[in-house]
Amino acid sequence: MRTNYRTPAIDAEICRTCKKCQARKSCKLKAIVQFESHELPYIDRELCRGCGFCLDECPFKAIKIKQ
Repeated sequence: MRTNYRTPAIDAEICRTCKKCQARKSCKLKAIVQFESHELPYIDRELCRGCGFCLDECPFKAIKIKQ
């Protein structure tokens, strides 16, 4: 059961769909999913715990927290 209600979201207007997404690599829970390098990644809400670590890892600041 989730106890943290901070939900990160990827802004499609800002995301550059990096082939080597730093935010995806940094997530220890593997909550950022990107099947193909040219596809927009998404955050699996079942895996994400809302720690916010990915916010600083994206060089384009494409990940924002939604309350």
